[in-house]
Amino acid sequence: MNENNIPGVEIIPLRPHRDVRGGLLKVLMRHQLGGAERFGEIYLSWAEPGAVKAEHYHEKTCEWFCALRGEGILWLEEVNSGRQMRIEMNESAPITVRVPPGVAHAVQNVGEQRLDLLAYADRPYNPHDADTIPFHVTKSLATAEPLANRNRAEDKQNRL
Repeated sequence: MNENNIPGVEIIPLRPHRDVRGGLLKVLMRHQLGGAERFGEIYLSWAEPGAVKAEHYHEKTCEWFCALRGEGILWLEEVNSGRQMRIEMNESAPITVRVPPGVAHAVQNVGEQRLDLLAYADRPYNPHDADTIPFHVTKSLATAEPLANRNRAEDKQNRL
């Protein structure tokens, strides 16, 4: 999978604020939305181990994703050019990923526990103005090595 950037896709590193009581993670702030004054919708999506979800793109809607629990791969493909990206997402190295209109996306849970994603869409879903176009972005999944398998192999090597 080509690791080159797709125009408009942004990966925003996040810094959790922690103390003895717990923590706080600011996932998305107004300035990261381009100063937008209007509000779309926030939702939680989850995937069971091994599951692949989404496999679509939007013509008008921009979305942001952040993994809250578990580990997964966000597969992206720019519909017009065919450029692809593979972004690893997990709770231990939090990032927010901006996916602009015209970029197909799918998320694959590659961990051993449920993958929880927090998402924001800049347009609320409207069944009378459907903006979700199915797209098979995961054609490269068959050759991808799941993170969980790679991590187990690394752990085994580290124990040797």
